[in-house]
Order: sequence, then C-alpha cells, then structure tokens
Amino acid sequence: MIQPDGYSIEENILRRSYTIRSYEVNAGGRLSIPSIFNLLQDAASSHALKLGVSVPQLLAGNYTWVLSRVFLKMNQHPGWGDTLQVQTWPSGIQRVFALRDFDIRQDDRTIGSCVSAWIIIDAANRRPIRPTSFARQLNPVDRKHVLDHPLGKLPVLKTPQIERRFSVRYRDLDINQHVNNVSYIEWLLECIPGMVENNRSLSELEINFLGEALHGDIVLARCCNQDEKGMQIAHDILREADGRELIRARTSWQTLPGR
Repeated sequence: MIQPDGYSIEENILRRSYTIRSYEVNAGGRLSIPSIFNLLQDAASSHALKLGVSVPQLLAGNYTWVLSRVFLKMNQHPGWGDTLQVQTWPSGIQRVFALRDFDIRQDDRTIGSCVSAWIIIDAANRRPIRPTSFARQLNPVDRKHVLDHPLGKLPVLKTPQIERRFSVRYRDLDINQHVNNVSYIEWLLECIPGMVENNRSLSELEINFLGEALHGDIVLARCCNQDEKGMQIAHDILREADGRELIRARTSWQTLPGR
C-alpha cells in the first residue's frame, strides 16, 4: 500500500524511491557517500515511525536508537537526476543488536547493499537494553541477508598517516543531542587525499560507532593506507580532549573508468 508521503510497505519491507538532487552529488556528479547514508537513514526512519519504534516514539519512554555497526557495499554510483529505490526491513535480533538490511536499486537492479546493527539505549544512563521487548513491533523479516558479512569489531588504527581536526557544530547534532552518523562519514572522507575521492569510487565502507561527540567537542579524523595503491584505507575518529575513540572505519576504493 502506498503511504501518503510516497513509500510502500509490503510484508514489512519498505520501498521508497528517490530522485537524486543537485546538492546530493559530489564534485564528480555522482551521489555522494554522505548522501547515500542520508537516504538510508530516511528510509529506516520512515519505516520505524510506521512500526511505532521511531526515535521520537522511543524517547517518549526514555529510550532511543543508536547505530552501532554498518557495512555498505556499492557496485555502481548513480548521478544527478537518476532515480533509485531503497528497500529496507528489520532483519533480525542478535544479542543487544537489532539488525536492519538495505537494498539500493536502480532500473530493477541492485547497485548497493547495506547491513546494519542498531542498539536501543536508556536515554538517561546511555546503557543498552535488549531489543527483544520490541520484537513484536519490529517483526523481523525471515529472509537471507543482503550481504554475507558479519558485523564484527574493526582493528585499532595504530599508525595514522594523515590527521584532520574538526569542531562539532550545532548542524552536526541529531535529535539525540549528539553527533549524527553522517557527520562522522563526512569527517572521515575529509581525511582522505582529494585525488582518492575525485579519481576513484568507493566500493566498501564499514564503521564501528564506539562513542558520542557533543557540541563544542574537538575531534581528530585520522587515516592510513593499508596497501601501496591507497585502495584500502583504515580510519578512526577520536575526541581530542581525552583521546576517546568515537569510531573505527575502513574504506575500499576502485579506479573510475578512464582514470
């Protein structure tokens, strides 16, 4: 059934179409990585609202969602004016994690896939609670995950080669009053030499979210090549004041045709 704001839900799978706008593309005219995550977050939020477990609905009971782990694999990067469809569904419950899958499609073909692990926390003490009490509302879909990729712990970044410093602005905050997931992605990409993002396209991005940054914090985005050609890059972001790890990440890149 098509909902008033343009999405459909069948068998607990939400499908929503998006036409890529000018401000969602990068300098090469391709859908930017932060914009991809904004679309995924939008689709997931719409679905959670319909299921009765959106962030505002959980906050009414003093709970909220936080993203813990995510893995994105892109096979193709659409451009300005292209239309794509995001399909998403709750895909299981594993210990303290509520899992959610995403299928990114263009012209009835999968061009990207994403698996994610979310945690419900007590909004006051920030401690996780088991999502089993919300299992009936989530109603996980019994189907194969879009990617056969366990969401485990990434290794510590030991020898950073590049470091960039950022101040947390109000625009970086979300409804939980901490830095939004997409701002971390923007920072880790800013750490990469420009030639990488301009001459290559991202094929994989994996992130562990480990801590919270708040307004006024100073964060350090660091990265290190993992191979000679710079196609595999390890990342982390730290809070400058105490050295607390906020994220660990890794990116994989491929050369654009003709470059």
